[in-house]
Amino acid sequence: MKLRETLHLPLSAHSAAEMYADPDYTEIRRRTLGAAQASSTREGNPSGAFTVRTELSMPTDRVPDMVRPFVGSSVTIHEEQSWSAPEQDGSRQGTMHLDVVGTPAGLTATLRLSASGDSASTVEIDGDLVAKVPLLGPRLEKAAIPYVSTVLRAEERSAKTYRESAAS
Repeated sequence: MKLRETLHLPLSAHSAAEMYADPDYTEIRRRTLGAAQASSTREGNPSGAFTVRTELSMPTDRVPDMVRPFVGSSVTIHEEQSWSAPEQDGSRQGTMHLDVVGTPAGLTATLRLSASGDSASTVEIDGDLVAKVPLLGPRLEKAAIPYVSTVLRAEERSAKTYRESAAS
């Protein structure tokens, strides 16, 4: 099922890339999302192309009821974001892969980080959420879209916290 989101970040495109590459940001995301655990690794440097792999252990208390039997009381999410080297204004292209461990569900998306002035940027997410469950797949995808969107939109709150912590 198609998923499109536009995130509005209170950071320049250059600073947003640095945020994504910063291991401290993983802890901020963990707190924002209410995850029990979070860890990340990075390959490359935010001055050029880089990839960040994150693992989050998330509670499922907010997932739709019809999804809960497939996931239990928590899920582990593996996320990989790969970003191109920046353009002159800091804009980048990227890809994102989310896999929900132990389930046939995942998200594959293209990303576009764009400058929105000196101290703001947007991330456009254009992806496909897939639940490979015979007969129920499309219904599960439709039920999961609002939850996935909420998780993605939490990025805006995490970015604001990151900006505030960097300023202090």
